[in-house]
Amino acid sequence: MPTPISSPRGRRLSRVLLATLLAMPLCCVGTIGLMPTAAIAQEDAMLPPAPEPDNGATPEAAPEPEPEPAAAASTPGETTTGSPVRTKSGLQWFIESSGIIGGLIIILSITLVAMIIRLFLEFRLKEAVPPQLVDLLDNAIREKKFQEAYDACREDNSFLARLVRTGVANMPNGRTEAKEAMNATAEEIVVDMESKNSYLGTIGTIAPMLGLLGTVLGMILAFQDLATVEGVQVDPTKLAGNISLALVTTFEGLIVSVPAIFFFAFFRNRIVFIATETTKIADRTINAFWQAAKQQQGVTRTAT
Repeated sequence: MPTPISSPRGRRLSRVLLATLLAMPLCCVGTIGLMPTAAIAQEDAMLPPAPEPDNGATPEAAPEPEPEPAAAASTPGETTTGSPVRTKSGLQWFIESSGIIGGLIIILSITLVAMIIRLFLEFRLKEAVPPQLVDLLDNAIREKKFQEAYDACREDNSFLARLVRTGVANMPNGRTEAKEAMNATAEEIVVDMESKNSYLGTIGTIAPMLGLLGTVLGMILAFQDLATVEGVQVDPTKLAGNISLALVTTFEGLIVSVPAIFFFAFFRNRIVFIATETTKIADRTINAFWQAAKQQQGVTRTAT
């Protein structure tokens, strides 16, 4: 009967790469979110140069300027000393600059995280080969309770249960036919698992394309501002916003695409591993069934 399967050596390296890729987007977003929001000191650049002393004449005492009300001197976006301040945090500016295209990429990122968690829970060897089912089949074969083993596989929908159920159902046609039927069922299950994993590859392909769309749109809007204005200075804030759209959406698309492609390859390898190990265990189980059935038939003929 099947025995527990040890973890492969490469799984430790995969976990390290997995942690690195998970930390990378978090670090990027955290860096953007922690951008300083305090005022930027530009007093040195804003202050006028000091007047040079006149050697030929005695400087007259300049009248002292009358103090102005602080409320009247300050304007929105400026401090009392005239220094500009940031009115938005880095994360707020980042989200607003990406526009609708950035919103679509954020939705893709949320979908990506949900799918990764789901596949982590679903694509596990314990889910494909439940230990309690293995023990139950072991006891049933040892005690020649074939119907009990078949009923247990019918009530279970795991990878192993579906293979053993198919093999037992086709055993009257011969062991070779039973294994061929099991291989066909295994291929169907693997195709279903790969179809679920293919969504990660789709997200990994669509995300940078959306980022590229944002880049093209931002550059078109920026050049439109430059080309359609004559005799008037282009609004630098509007121009910077369009350029930000071009750059931020590209960044967002790559941040989503890189982990999506990594996890697509990660789960593809895991599917191969699970399918291989489950097929081995199912073959051993069917062979044990076959040997136990032959022994029971021999005992029955001897008794008759």
